[in-house]
Order: sequence, then structure tokens, then C-alpha cells
Amino acid sequence: MTQPPISFSEKASASKSGAGGYPIQISAKDLDANFTFATLEVSDTSPQGDAQPFAVDEFTGPGGHAQRRLIFQPAAPSKDAVFAVLGGALTWLQVPDSGTHVLGAVDGALAWIATEEC
Repeated sequence: MTQPPISFSEKASASKSGAGGYPIQISAKDLDANFTFATLEVSDTSPQGDAQPFAVDEFTGPGGHAQRRLIFQPAAPSKDAVFAVLGGALTWLQVPDSGTHVLGAVDGALAWIATEEC
């Protein structure tokens, strides 16, 4: 896990001349630095201008606090699939329902190719 830029436990344990121990004042500047660090920004497009495969979902978490999480777009199907780029677009390649298949390229495009069972 990446550490935030300001460690409050380090600041609290640091000896200050004339002001050691608790209570401790936390500066608004330090809080702002940590909140800015923890704020997830997800652009709708990649640096190349393509659609992002991620989005931010906002929801109410424990204690009624607003929370955000990173979700995958498009959402994964309910059965086995492979995530791929087809024709420049992100998509799921659904695993065939029956038979034995391998994922391969046919005429420059990804496809499930049926194989004979031995």
C-alpha cells in the first residue's frame, strides 16, 4: 500500500522542543495533502483519447460515509470470458458453452476456435 505524504503517527512521536506529547495539533495543510493524495481521479479517456476501461462508483459505506471504488467497464459477464480489444474497442469474449476451443486469431481478429477432442 502506498503511504500518504504526511504520516501523523511520525509527527505525533517526534519530539518537539517545548511542545512534546499529546494533545497534538494537526495542520490543515497536512490534512489537505493527505486528502489530495487519497482522491482518485479517473478520466473518461486514456492519454491517447480512447475510452477508459474503468469508472468510479460512488456509494455509501460503513457509518454512512461516502466512498468510491474503481470498477471495470464493461462489467464482467456472469460466466467465463476473456477481456480483449476488438476493432479498437474493449469487450469480453464469452467462452463457448460446449465443446473444446482455443483462443486464436482468424484473419487478424481474435476468435474462439473449435478443436477436436482426442
